[in-house]
Amino acid sequence: MTQRCFIALELPQPLMQPLMRALLGFSGIKGVNWTAGHNLHLTLLFLGDVSVERIPEVAEIVEELSNTWQPISMAARGIELFPSSHPRLIWINLEAQSQEIFAMHKELIKRIRPIVPDIDTKALKLHITLGRIKRPLPVQIERRLMETPVDTQVYEYDTINLYRSQLRPQGPHYSIIKQSILQ
Repeated sequence: MTQRCFIALELPQPLMQPLMRALLGFSGIKGVNWTAGHNLHLTLLFLGDVSVERIPEVAEIVEELSNTWQPISMAARGIELFPSSHPRLIWINLEAQSQEIFAMHKELIKRIRPIVPDIDTKALKLHITLGRIKRPLPVQIERRLMETPVDTQVYEYDTINLYRSQLRPQGPHYSIIKQSILQ
């Protein structure tokens, strides 16, 4: 038996509230599956289907590494549509204040790949997914989304979670398997 899993940084509370308000304001825009506010996160590594027997090993690695990593400082840079032609995602683009988050990503891949060989090893894109575009949006809606102001303060991301993701017709349900605080 397997469970769909990923490792992510939890959003700082001061950023969470304005993003949830923005999502509420966007909810009337049709053709987009908007992310539920409680599901907002920054994915560090998508693991895919993990054998339930191996999940405790992954959780232990996350815990070990969290004791060696410091909180990551990042700022939102704006809302983007991705990819730029025929966009499928609406996200908040983030900028890290150091390269540490990329080192974290590489270390996670190195440590977890022997346990979960099919993990996603694509380059890390710092973003928070707000919605998945299901049909093309009118240009004026795209422009409105990208012009929406975002909080650009630098915040510390200090909580790393190993999540279980259950896909449901009404949208994914994420539950925390292991939560660790970056030291």
